[in-house]
Amino acid sequence: MSAPTVTPGTSARLRLPNWAGFALTIAMVWLTGQFVTQGLSDHFLGDDPEMSVLLRGDSSDAVGALARKRLVTRDNDGAARLAGRALRLDPLNASALTTVGFAEGQLGRPGPANAAMSVAGELGWRDVLTQVWLFRRDLLAHDYAGALDHGDAVMRREEVTPQIVLAVLAAAARDPAAIAPLERHLAANPAWRLPFFSFLCLNARPPATDLARTLLFHLALGPTPPTVDEQAVFLRRLVGDRQFDAAAAAWRVLRPKAAAAGLVYDGDFETPAGPSPFDWYMTQAAGWEAALADSPEGRGHALRVDYDGVSPPQTLRQMLILPPGRYRLSGRADVESGTAPGSLGWSIDCATTSDVFARIDTPATASGAWAPFSVELNIPPARCPAEWLELTTDAGDVRKDLVIWYDDLAVTPLPQPASGVQNP
Repeated sequence: MSAPTVTPGTSARLRLPNWAGFALTIAMVWLTGQFVTQGLSDHFLGDDPEMSVLLRGDSSDAVGALARKRLVTRDNDGAARLAGRALRLDPLNASALTTVGFAEGQLGRPGPANAAMSVAGELGWRDVLTQVWLFRRDLLAHDYAGALDHGDAVMRREEVTPQIVLAVLAAAARDPAAIAPLERHLAANPAWRLPFFSFLCLNARPPATDLARTLLFHLALGPTPPTVDEQAVFLRRLVGDRQFDAAAAAWRVLRPKAAAAGLVYDGDFETPAGPSPFDWYMTQAAGWEAALADSPEGRGHALRVDYDGVSPPQTLRQMLILPPGRYRLSGRADVESGTAPGSLGWSIDCATTSDVFARIDTPATASGAWAPFSVELNIPPARCPAEWLELTTDAGDVRKDLVIWYDDLAVTPLPQPASGVQNP
């Protein structure tokens, strides 16, 4: 199916940037697929519209269904005539109006096409075919507010957000004029908001992280700030691209209270684990369970780790951005059951080289007797842009059934040694 002709009055604006040709091409490819797959289902009365017309020739729906079939077979003249007959029977038949719009567009008559599709769009916001046609028309005219209205209608109609529409929106948003209407729709918190940020950060080529940053920062100032999942997909993209400083700076903007907590976020384990690299990230598996629970001391929460001593270790970590210098890693532990030394410990490793800057084993304690632990470390200059604070595990051959509690993890800067004195 060739692209319908645009509305009169827009020809002077058809010198579009490169993104527009790409966006409109993929929009029409998707539209064609939608037309073929949906045109013969929810718009038709059964599989035999000719028989429906013979039996119910006075039915606008039956005649309109036959018109739609003519359009599928590229009989545009026949489709237009039959759709006109359906409209004489029922002037508010939205499906027939859509058929008229498509047929007239294919026949090179943009005026009737646009008039029919505009009315069809008002009558049938849930009709995907109509909304995609109008979406394309408004994009061609640089009417981003209108295009977003129709694109939003398409995505709300689909159970799974169409990636092709997200791609069109991502391409269109390269025009600064599209940002404001896009932000207004995102602020309404539609179901496609997370898929859109996921597309920008994971599927767009190259990743549209600058656009994602702009939109997330603006949303952070409004009534529907970014969710932890929306933040995380953006931050993980930056970390994956080794833009560690940019990720940390964005996290401080998006989560100012969390970022103000110190070098270790939630070292007292009062906040649920999250998907961001700067949250506590925890995985579970057979033989290993880590969770935040009521502290056995009776105040607040603590981290409880239940480990059989032999299963493969699981991930429990968060990212740190430590400037070069000397630090102390400290915390408290309570071994509720089992023998801890050598099995579990905390480490700070370089995120890019895996160099270990510090590791300390869990101290042996009696149940209910919390014991402090600490170790000093040095982050050398211009060597490591980011670090992982991680609970490390040395799996053995003998089952141990450990239950250990941790709390009050912190990384504290230490004074620099006097000039001429070597760092440890």
